[in-house]
Amino acid sequence: MSNIPPPPPPPANSQGGPARTATPPVGFGPGSSPLAQVRPHPVSRTATPTAPPSGASPAPADPHAGGGGGRSPFAGQPAPYRPSPGPAAPQGVRPGPPPHPPMAGRVTSPLAHSAGYAAPLPAGTLVPPPGNIGGPQRPMAPPAHYQPQPQQQQQQQQPPANYPPQQPYAQHSNYPGAVPSSARPQHAMSPPPQPAPAVSSRRRLYPEQMGSAYSAQQQQQQPQQQTQLTPPGLPPPPGSAQQGAQPAADQNAGPGGFFVPGASQTPLVPNAAAPGMPSAPPTSNMMAPGYPALQQPAPGQVPQMAGIAQQFSQMGLGPNPQEYQIALLGGQPQLAALEEEPPVIKLPPNAACVPSPHIICPPKHKRSTLNAVPKTDKLLKKTKLPFGLVITPFKSQEQGEEPIPVVNEIVRCRRCRTYINPFVQFVEGGRRWKCNMCGLNNDVPLFFDYDSATQVQKDRWKRPDLNYSVVEFIAPVEYMVRPPMPPVYVFIIDVSYASVQLGAPETIGQSILSALDRIPNVDKRTKVAFIAADTALHFFQVRPGSAEPQQLVVGDLDDVFLPSPSDLLLNLSECREGIECLLSRLGSMFKDNHSVGNALSPAIKAAQKLLGTLGGKIVVMQASPPTIGEGKVEPRPEGKDLGTPRESELLRPQNNWYKTLAADCSRVQIAFDTVFFGQQPMDIPTVSCLARYTGGSVFYYPSFMATRKPEVDRFTREFSDHLAAKVGLEAVLRIRASKGLRMASYYGNFFLRSMDLLALPNVTPNHSYAVDVEIDDALTTPVVYFQTALLHTTSYGERRIRVSTLALPTTDNIHTVFHHADQVSIASLLAKKAVDRALVAKLEDAREALQHKTLEIIGAFKTECTQSSSGATTQLQIPRSLQLLPFLTLASLKHTSLRSGSNIPPALRISAMDFVLTLPAEQGVQPYTVARIYGLHNLPESAGYPDEQTGIVSLPPRLNLSAESLSPFGVYLLHDGCDSFLWFGREVNPAVCRALLNVQDVRTIPSGVISFPDLSNGDNKPAPGFELNFQANNILRRLNALCHNLWNPVTYVCKEDGEPVLRMWMTQRLSEDMDTSAPSYQQFLGQLRDKVNRGNF
Repeated sequence: MSNIPPPPPPPANSQGGPARTATPPVGFGPGSSPLAQVRPHPVSRTATPTAPPSGASPAPADPHAGGGGGRSPFAGQPAPYRPSPGPAAPQGVRPGPPPHPPMAGRVTSPLAHSAGYAAPLPAGTLVPPPGNIGGPQRPMAPPAHYQPQPQQQQQQQQPPANYPPQQPYAQHSNYPGAVPSSARPQHAMSPPPQPAPAVSSRRRLYPEQMGSAYSAQQQQQQPQQQTQLTPPGLPPPPGSAQQGAQPAADQNAGPGGFFVPGASQTPLVPNAAAPGMPSAPPTSNMMAPGYPALQQPAPGQVPQMAGIAQQFSQMGLGPNPQEYQIALLGGQPQLAALEEEPPVIKLPPNAACVPSPHIICPPKHKRSTLNAVPKTDKLLKKTKLPFGLVITPFKSQEQGEEPIPVVNEIVRCRRCRTYINPFVQFVEGGRRWKCNMCGLNNDVPLFFDYDSATQVQKDRWKRPDLNYSVVEFIAPVEYMVRPPMPPVYVFIIDVSYASVQLGAPETIGQSILSALDRIPNVDKRTKVAFIAADTALHFFQVRPGSAEPQQLVVGDLDDVFLPSPSDLLLNLSECREGIECLLSRLGSMFKDNHSVGNALSPAIKAAQKLLGTLGGKIVVMQASPPTIGEGKVEPRPEGKDLGTPRESELLRPQNNWYKTLAADCSRVQIAFDTVFFGQQPMDIPTVSCLARYTGGSVFYYPSFMATRKPEVDRFTREFSDHLAAKVGLEAVLRIRASKGLRMASYYGNFFLRSMDLLALPNVTPNHSYAVDVEIDDALTTPVVYFQTALLHTTSYGERRIRVSTLALPTTDNIHTVFHHADQVSIASLLAKKAVDRALVAKLEDAREALQHKTLEIIGAFKTECTQSSSGATTQLQIPRSLQLLPFLTLASLKHTSLRSGSNIPPALRISAMDFVLTLPAEQGVQPYTVARIYGLHNLPESAGYPDEQTGIVSLPPRLNLSAESLSPFGVYLLHDGCDSFLWFGREVNPAVCRALLNVQDVRTIPSGVISFPDLSNGDNKPAPGFELNFQANNILRRLNALCHNLWNPVTYVCKEDGEPVLRMWMTQRLSEDMDTSAPSYQQFLGQLRDKVNRGNF
């Protein structure tokens, strides 16, 4: 400080005293805090200050003046910017703050005006004369003689206590209208000073006011700044206006040159490419759904305020949480929310290396229960929300949908074996890429940028694996243990007396015959075999080119052998004529069979030997229980145990023979599908283990009879579609996750080979698998990743790997976790877990666990996220993202898979459980659990007709699943995927009946199963007078397409005054009404509210 020259003497004022030195506003000096900048400065307590008398004790400390025990807001500023100290205090006496200098009036600062109220400036601050108010704003730097001075020189400049007040004058360069001190005009017409208010209240700045204050300051300091700067050291995006411009000198400086805490100082931008390497693609004007790029600041908020605003929002001072809550009691569930997309996945800017619109994994392939992942397990447990994934790794392609991109080259991380995906980072000038799972830097292969075969430069930024979250890699020979296997089907057909009575053999033969052209056989390698079973095994041999099949019967069932091992597997193309002859005669061959036994287990052993190490699919088609061999079952009494705790025993297999056999077959790539006909007890829980542990499917047709044409048509279409599906062969599924996440439990039809590897001998299209995810370690990254890899062989003999990558942001805010929860995924995961628990424990335990989990979620939200965290409430608050969770829970409790009561046979319950385990989330929730119901008597004009732009049939508004929606004058269509119901009121207009079914009135319509007529002209146009029939048929086709044509539902006519059984069967789908198994929706909400108020969760 000794080298600093003394300041020039202050100019004299009009009264002969030295001129007053302007005190700059708080926060504009070095080391000042941004919060201090917008803090209102204390004002004087008296209108005319007077000097304290000699020897008087100092005035009490002002708590807002920065003295006393707190840090002064002027600390760290140069000496001229600090208020002059007052008289020295006596020794041993703690000095108080200096007396407030006089004020010429209540002057307000620009920051105070921008904050929405008037705050007084510090005493001694000079303001421009009236002539300059409202004039041009010319911010200028402070005069050069304002330099840091020693403390002694500052005390010499302190004016006497009786110094006359001088007109304030703006001195700081950031204030509008500031001029150098050498040009201070004196105005004789200045208004007289006004006394300051006696008492001043210190006002608090809330986050909104702080944003306004910062915005006003930036507009004054940078009025012409319109562009967003790129951080130094990194190239601006191509095509931006900043190319060639020099970056800012200080990256941590805010609008006024000071550091802003909480603001992002190092935004993520693509790395610069090395010379000769391709540059990163431009990031402007390319937005992905749910993937926000760097945006311009909103009005009233500057970029530096983003961090502070986020901190305040985490403290509950952000947007009103009431906007995200909804009260459930007193209203009907808004079922239209089921048609909405899941919560948007909001990734940080530049989370992907390429700003592609396809980086967000589509929910039909993989969806998470939480689209904002808690950073700690403690926070996850506090929410009580389940964390898991519902994965459909082999999703079929829908009509009009773009095919999945195919990549020829495979690039994987050396350490964790993660496949390259859009979320990797290129480092070292693009020569290496950083794995987003483990963080290892890997070398970029040469074929990324150069095609050695054609010697052409390639653009790496156009690679599908960097632009799409779901891709398929063509696997090289390193991924093959053996040559790709062909599609092989072995049909085991029950030809016992019970099956013949239903007409099953003939119907099965005709169904397979009609599906021969649809079975995948692109490369002419598909093989088929047929085994008929009663008390003996019947094999069929067809030689290539022969039209006559030969039947070989084996009666020795203790030690099964193959009568002709080389000619039983028939090539579908070479033996087509003989296969057609066999299938057409299958019904007549066994029409007089009276054998009542069923040698299912010997037939399965023979099929296992027939496939050997080749692998394939065994389709078991049964109409009677197995009674011969190691896998025979004993009849179990079912009637007296239904609806009792002993009912759970009926859902478990009698023996482990089928489960053990399924595990052995899974190792040699053999899968099972099971099809059951009729209502005869067949011990489906035991036999269905074949499909459950090999990735197969379970089909059950309890009302099947060959004389019922609707039932025959239903089975024929569904079975033909199933055989025509392009399945994946000899597949394995692996799920990888970021560090700190672990896959805990799996649900679905598969064989678990290791903790992260699922064996799927045949992967069926649209089959889903659920997994529980646990947080082992705290998540330190802003984004976590899940990657699913399905290695399989296509039906045309090509080895491929379908990879899907899901990126989810992390958060430590419990409100964000709740508001980004996916209610459809949660309901699907909880239903799968409940079914799995019912199969290994008790049905009642599964129901209680499902209901208790929903209660825990609602209670946690009330405790952590509502104002009434404790005590009783009259309403039931829940986030909007979970508004249908109580209803979905009630619908699951009323579904056939978990429904209580004594009228659900075990076979029907097992079939429903299998669908719950294997259906994707969007289909398992609706329509299978929550049916759709529409009114047909008052359809809108556009309903049932294709949209002009998309070509998709428009659906009418859906109604609530309650009897209140049914009018005695209406006709309604209820669709749950498997079945359709036409409900007719007792007073339906006869004109509606004629336009719909071509009948006179409702009395002439028969109750029960009908074949829904198609009265159109055949050219996709309605016939005159039958427009309603045309609309209804199009609506049914559209509903079936939404289920991927998995089912071909049978239509039942149900009248308001018709058969009670049909009415009861349909009303069980009305989930909002009360029945014998569960309460109504409003009653269920009341029970949840009472338990939450009592804290019983």
